Amino acid sequence: MNLSSPLPYPLDDFDYRLLDSGEFQKLERFGSHHFIRPAPQAIWPKTLPDAEWKRAEGEYNYFKGKESGGEWKFFKKLPKDGWPLKFHELTFKMKPTGFGHIGMFPEQAPNWIWIDELIRSSDRTDLNILNIFGYTGASTLAVAGAGAAVTHVDASKASVTWARNNLELSGLGDCPVRWIVDDALKFLKREHRRGRRYDGIIMDPPTFGRGPGGEVWKIENQLSELMLHCKQVLSDSPLFILLTTHSPGFSALTLKNMILKFIPESCSGVFETDEMYIHDNGSRLHLPSGFYSRWRNESVK
Repeated sequence: MNLSSPLPYPLDDFDYRLLDSGEFQKLERFGSHHFIRPAPQAIWPKTLPDAEWKRAEGEYNYFKGKESGGEWKFFKKLPKDGWPLKFHELTFKMKPTGFGHIGMFPEQAPNWIWIDELIRSSDRTDLNILNIFGYTGASTLAVAGAGAAVTHVDASKASVTWARNNLELSGLGDCPVRWIVDDALKFLKREHRRGRRYDGIIMDPPTFGRGPGGEVWKIENQLSELMLHCKQVLSDSPLFILLTTHSPGFSALTLKNMILKFIPESCSGVFETDEMYIHDNGSRLHLPSGFYSRWRNESVK
């Protein structure tokens, strides 16, 4: 798998499209299926005519007066077991969830490219990468496809099962992937006690969540603790750290500052810090979708 392409991502090799956005909604195509979902930052008018929006097979709306929690309304019957979506040689299963997600976050595609290129350009053949809050495994697949070992951690057993299915669909079933259903902080503390170390860490922490034992996660209260425990499991010469968020009130600079506080003092590196967005090739009104900060070690090849 070679994902090399100009950013934001290789549209010709991605079965996802943002078709339009505006009036606090977005019209998307996942493979051959069209959906309308909320887009709180899309305050501009829509570009496409109503007839194009009416092609949607389902619409997700937040419960009245809230910006989280909602429900789907479907206008056509969808495949019961989901359907495949391609990103280069990777294959993801798509299926609407009760949280309004459909199986992956397209704004992360440039990060999958970055992960792939960074691992492939390294001279090391023993890289061991950790993906925390791994969800359905897109970043895990990018790591595995590039040839590194990866540990995938998520508190949801259903998400981990979904990620394992995506690995098999992508023909990467023989790759060295370790699957863990656990609370992120508990897992990191245990890995530190065991002396395990990782050469790269990928994190996309939620704003709010619960672990498998009911543990409460609030990003504003626990991100510093998370980063501290991440530092404790980093190797002496890590290759990279990638931190992303969709949390209101957090900025790209906030994420960079968090990484700066917790990378090994002996390491010098390069930062790339910016806004994540979904590319709209038609209207050129790209949709803001969170922030990222990524650091790579200059001294490691």
